[in-house]
Amino acid sequence: MKKYLQLSPFVFAFLLFCSSMEAIAQEKTEKKEKESNEVSKYDRANAEYLMIDAQKFYLLEDYERAIAFLEQSLEVDKNNHAAYFKLGEIYLIQRKYDKGLKSIKKAQEIKPDNKFYYILAAQLHKSQSNLQAAASEYELMLKNSTDYREYILDIADVYVGLGNYDRAIKMLELTEEKYNSPHKFTTQKKELLLQAGKKKEALDMLKKLTEDFPTNESYKLEYADLLASTGQKTEAADILKSTNTSTSSNFLLINLKLEEGDFEAAKPMISEIMTNKEADLSSKLELMTNLSAAGLDKISLSFLDQQQKTLYSIYPNDVEVIKTGEKVYSALAEKASPENKSAYESQVLTALNQLKDLNPSDYEVWNQLLTKAYNQKSWESLLTNSEDALSYFPNQGLFYYYYGNAQLYSSKGDKEEANSAFDQALKLARNDEALASKIRTKKLEFALEEGNVKEIEEYIPPKTTSGKVDDGAVQMFLRYLNANSDQEIIEGLNKSLDRLVKEYPSDSDLFHVKAKVLFQLGRFAEAKQLIENFLKQKSANITGGLLEVYGDNLYMLNQIDAAVEQWKKAKNTGNTSDKIDQKIADKKYY
Repeated sequence: MKKYLQLSPFVFAFLLFCSSMEAIAQEKTEKKEKESNEVSKYDRANAEYLMIDAQKFYLLEDYERAIAFLEQSLEVDKNNHAAYFKLGEIYLIQRKYDKGLKSIKKAQEIKPDNKFYYILAAQLHKSQSNLQAAASEYELMLKNSTDYREYILDIADVYVGLGNYDRAIKMLELTEEKYNSPHKFTTQKKELLLQAGKKKEALDMLKKLTEDFPTNESYKLEYADLLASTGQKTEAADILKSTNTSTSSNFLLINLKLEEGDFEAAKPMISEIMTNKEADLSSKLELMTNLSAAGLDKISLSFLDQQQKTLYSIYPNDVEVIKTGEKVYSALAEKASPENKSAYESQVLTALNQLKDLNPSDYEVWNQLLTKAYNQKSWESLLTNSEDALSYFPNQGLFYYYYGNAQLYSSKGDKEEANSAFDQALKLARNDEALASKIRTKKLEFALEEGNVKEIEEYIPPKTTSGKVDDGAVQMFLRYLNANSDQEIIEGLNKSLDRLVKEYPSDSDLFHVKAKVLFQLGRFAEAKQLIENFLKQKSANITGGLLEVYGDNLYMLNQIDAAVEQWKKAKNTGNTSDKIDQKIADKKYY
C-alpha cells in the first residue's frame, strides 16, 4: 500500500481500476472453467441412458458391447464413477486385472467414500494373489467409508492369509464392536492365537472368560478342550465336571478318559450318549469309529457290539449308521477270538446287504460285499447261477468283472473264459474309472503270466484323477517281481513304468515298484538315485516298502551300514516284507 500512496491520485485510481478489471476477468475465467467441467442435466440423463444399455449387455454377458456403452457414457460425463466401477467388474470377469484396477482407482478418486469401490479393488488384487495390496484397499475402506461391518471378516481372512494374526484378531474384535456382540468370535480368536504360537495368551483369554461368565458353558468347553490339547487333562476334566451335564461335555470327558486308558470310567457316559436321541448323531458315529479302532486292552468288544446295536435300534435305516456298523463289525472281526469271529463277520455282511438294498448303484458297497461274501463255494454258485446273478448287479461291467474272478478261482474255472469276461467287463465299464482300473489290473496279470510284452504295455494302468496307481496293480506287480526273474518281461515292464513314474510323481508305491524292477535288472545305482530323488521331493509320502527296497539296493552297492539303517526305518514305517527282521539281524539281503 505504501507504493500506491506515493503515486498521484489519478495514477492510483487508474491502477486500482485495472486491478479490479483483472480480478473480474479471472473470476469469469474460473466460472467458465467450472461450467465447462460441470455436466448439464441433459448430458447427465444421456450418460445414465448409456449406463442402462451397458447394464443390459452386461446381464446378457456381452461384455464388449457393455464396455463400448460405458466408454460412451464416460465421454459424456467423465465423472461417472459408477461407469468406472462397472468397467472394473467386467474386467474382473475377463481376468484383465490391471485394466480393472485402473478403472476402479478412477472411481475411488471421484467417490472416495463408496465402500464397494474398495471391495472390488481388493477382489482384483486377490485375483492376482496380491493379498498385501488387497489388505491396503480394505484399510482404505475402513478409513474413508462407513457401514462396512459385513466385510470385516473378509479383511480378517486376508490377514490370516498374510500370516498377520494380530491384525486378523483386531478385525474380529472390530466386527464384535460393530455388531455389538462381545466375544462372538472367541473360537476364531483362539485358533488365530494358536496359529501365531501364542498358546498361553489363548489359555489366558479363555480362563478369563470362564471366570467372567461362569454360567457360559461354551466358554468352559472351549477352555477344557484347549487344556486337554496342551496335555493338561486333569485340569480339563475338572472344568468339564463343573459344567451342566451336556452332550458336548460328555464327549470331551469320554475322550479324556479313553486317552488316559480309563475305559471303565468312560463306559457309563458312552451308554448314556448312545441312548440319548437328542445327542448329535455324527458325534456318536465318530465316537464309535474311534472306539472300534482302540486296542483290545482298552475296550470290551461285547460292549462295543451292544452300543452299535443300540444305534441300529434308534436309527434303523440310517445309511451313515449302517456304514459305521460295517466298519465297527469289521474291526471287531479282526480282534475277536475264533469262536466269535464268524458272528461279527455275519454282521458285516448284514450291513453291506442293507446298504446294497438302500442304494443298489453304489459300486463300493457291491465291491465290498462280493469281496467279503464270495468264498470258493460262492464263486462256483455264481458260475452256476450266472444268468440270475446278472440281474442283481448295478451294472453289467461289474458283473463280468466278478464273473471273470469266478472263472479264475472256482474249481470249474476256465482261464480263457475268464479273460473273455474281463474283456467284456472293460467294454461295459465305460466311465467307471475305479472298475476299469481293476479290470485292467486283471488283464495285466494275464499278460505277465503269459509273457505278452505287447499287452503289458497296453494294460499298464492309465492316468487317473486319484493321483495314484490302483493299489491292486501295485500289489500284483510286487507279487510278480518276487516270484519271477524273466529279464525280457521285467525289461518290458521297466519301459512301461517310465510313463507311470512321470504321470504319478507323488506315488511312493509306484516308485517302490520301479525301484524293485531296477533291482531285479541289476541296475542298483540307478535304483538308488531314483529313490533318493523321490525322498528329497516327497518325504511325506514314504512307505516302508520303498525304504526296504532302498536298503536292498544299498546292500548290493556294498553300503551295508546304510542298508541296515534304511531297513530299520522301513520296519518302523510299516508295510514291509516278512524278511525285514532277518535282514536287520544278519545285516544281509534275503
